Amino acid sequence: MFEIHPAAEENINSKVGALVGEIKAIPMEQHAPEKFGSDVHIETTITEKDIIGQLREAASDYRGNTVARYFIFEGGRYGLEKESYRNLIEVAEKIQRMPAFQNRLSQEYIEEIIFGWIKDQFCGDLKDKSSFSSTLKKLSAESVKPVTVYVPIANMIVQRPFSFCNVIICNITKTLIDEMAKVPETFEDENNRKNAMAFLDRFRKEFQGYAAVRMELNCEAGFASDLAIMTAQKVTSFLSIYSGSVLTPDVKCISKIKGAENLARFTTISKSEDDGFSVTEGILDKSSMRHWRISESDLDHYAKCGLGILSELSNKERPSEFELLILNASTLYSKAAFTAEPLEKLVYVLSFLESTLLKSENEPIQQNLAERLAVFISQKLSERKAIVKSVKLVYGLRSKYLHHGHTSSELEGIGEFLVYVWYFYTKLLRVSRAFKNKAQFLEAIDDHKLG
Repeated sequence: MFEIHPAAEENINSKVGALVGEIKAIPMEQHAPEKFGSDVHIETTITEKDIIGQLREAASDYRGNTVARYFIFEGGRYGLEKESYRNLIEVAEKIQRMPAFQNRLSQEYIEEIIFGWIKDQFCGDLKDKSSFSSTLKKLSAESVKPVTVYVPIANMIVQRPFSFCNVIICNITKTLIDEMAKVPETFEDENNRKNAMAFLDRFRKEFQGYAAVRMELNCEAGFASDLAIMTAQKVTSFLSIYSGSVLTPDVKCISKIKGAENLARFTTISKSEDDGFSVTEGILDKSSMRHWRISESDLDHYAKCGLGILSELSNKERPSEFELLILNASTLYSKAAFTAEPLEKLVYVLSFLESTLLKSENEPIQQNLAERLAVFISQKLSERKAIVKSVKLVYGLRSKYLHHGHTSSELEGIGEFLVYVWYFYTKLLRVSRAFKNKAQFLEAIDDHKLG
């Protein structure tokens, strides 16, 4: 299952073995954290009786990343921290990037195995004297299993399941949740059964009938959710390009993974003269509050606009330089779908165009970008002039990048420009196989302009 080149395996064993010599005695810090009172509601308390097994001690940075690990041996506290633990992380990163492990094991899982192995070596607590690589492959083979993961998408419903970027976009069906509901029926404890059924009832109301990214994974259990979320984020970003939000200046797509849709809401608490209270909740960005219903005809339209090409490029193991440019540009373009602020949308769209249509930062930006955009998407002189004028207009608006009210004429000008960009993007997908790299693509446009 895990094939590693002998030279790479020897290198891994050497680097991990060297970490044993970096373990040092680290005294316990004796200081009590500063306390202050708070009215935040405490939902539950964990006692010593709730702790099963041996506690693992570690330290983390402000981002929550582990930066040190410790263990107790013969009454003393030992471990790796600072530079020594950074060396462990570096080894774990290199192992995780290897093709044998990349989509199967998380870096955190590999860190755990490395630290457990070097701890056993240091303490002499060895049931066998297997090399680190043998231990890693053995534990990984026991942990890696096939799993189907669904990641719900906010505010989306599909008429039929469809394949995109090597996953399936489908609805969470009543049948699926009915299958989930069979599990609590086997619980012996009545309270556990009631709590589980209450949870499933809430889950059904929130998710049943709405879309999800479904994917088949083969990885260790702790990595499944992280890997699924990373995949779903990429999928929903690319899909958002077809939501219509990249064409509308003041509307954003809210069909991200559920919980990340960022729809602006508000809550107010009012106290009246007679000491009565009222709570009002609502949505601030009402123009973006809509369900994205993807029908059969929508899928046919998306296909004509390059959805299948984008999916194919995303699935390629070795995309060409030009195909990789288009994928990176697609990621940048998709960011425009997730904002309802017109000038912020312009920033993303213009960055997308500049990354695709400019040879370098040294050439005149507005003129070259405008002319290449016009030549690439239109054959008519009058329309080309209109495109050049539109580009210069939005650059003028971007230079005034402030959060302020927008006139109807500004929104109309931005909207017209966004339509031209959409034509450019869909045509860019269609020529993805025609060029090897960006230089060849731009040379073809410039030649056509001179011709």
